[in-house]
Amino acid sequence: MAANKQGKMWQCACLTTRPRNSNVLQINYRMRVTLNDGRQMTGQMLAFDKHMNLVLADTEEFRRVKRKSKPAAGPANAPLVESEEKRTLGLTIVRGTHVVSCSVDGPPPADPSARLGTSVPGAAATAATLAAGPGISKPAGRGLPVGLGGPAAGVGGPPPPPGGFPGFPPGGFPGAPPPGFAGRGAPPGGPPGFAPPPGFAPQGGPPAGFQPPPGFQPPGQGRGFPPPGFGGRNCLPVPDHSPLPSLPQSPVKMAAAIKAINAKIRSNKVLDYVCSTHFWGPVSNFGIPIAAVMDTQKDPEIISGQMTGALVVYSGTFMRYALAVSPKNYLLFACHAINFSAQCTQGYRYLNYWNWGGREAKLAAEAAEKGSQAPEAGA
Repeated sequence: MAANKQGKMWQCACLTTRPRNSNVLQINYRMRVTLNDGRQMTGQMLAFDKHMNLVLADTEEFRRVKRKSKPAAGPANAPLVESEEKRTLGLTIVRGTHVVSCSVDGPPPADPSARLGTSVPGAAATAATLAAGPGISKPAGRGLPVGLGGPAAGVGGPPPPPGGFPGFPPGGFPGAPPPGFAGRGAPPGGPPGFAPPPGFAPQGGPPAGFQPPPGFQPPGQGRGFPPPGFGGRNCLPVPDHSPLPSLPQSPVKMAAAIKAINAKIRSNKVLDYVCSTHFWGPVSNFGIPIAAVMDTQKDPEIISGQMTGALVVYSGTFMRYALAVSPKNYLLFACHAINFSAQCTQGYRYLNYWNWGGREAKLAAEAAEKGSQAPEAGA
């Protein structure tokens, strides 16, 4: 499907080029487009894209229709007659998925404005700006003059004349306050020399000693100020702007720091080995051979034969495993080799003590030592 689409694009590009200069596209050619349902459309091609979508102007559609003829007399089964129907569409956008092929049906018009008609206002003025040429199509104008012709009639106008419009009073509109009085929205007060009645504060304030009801602002603050302890018109308490305690780093920053440390460790072979399980696995297992070596200095009577045999099999198995993995773990091999040797020593001591006369020899030595200590005590 993609190869077919590229072939159609290449065909359209080749068919819309000049014969003498294949690098310049003639978009305004009149093209004949065949659709996948059999219809054909002819029109002036204004533009196309990589998906083979076409924009055609002054489009005419042609389709073949099969209808039954109307015989004057004859059988009921009338023959089918194929005819071609024409329909005028105008400006049309054809989807590339429906295009089968396209071919040149005629050269571009010498005067692109001729398609607008001679009766359209401004057609003669737009002829110079709509010259045919390569590239995208020029604006059609649609009957309006091209350029900045100014506002339409009745829209906009000159500024007011100096001194205002005639017919209006020079001092303003009727009903304005007299000189010396403030207008609407001005601060309270009166004209110069005006004094308030006795018992009233100047500038229209409350009488002396006046206290507002609970919850209202005291005199002098004016309308719109909140009561003490509130920070705005929404009557919310004033927020505390004391500095906040330092917060820990975000998880994103911590993850980035851990990732950087891990990359630093992996770049060094020694650190990479020390921080791997190939190192810490054998190190954690070294407690077993160390304990086995220390047990070789203790009394053989406390040795467990079954546990010693199990540890010998365990160490022998992991010695083989340490050399079978890739890469070979020689540290794990050394750990279990030491444990294997210590457990074999413990097994020999166990057999010598319980089966090869070791226990009897020990008891005889203890009896002889006790007998030699008795004459010395009597002397």
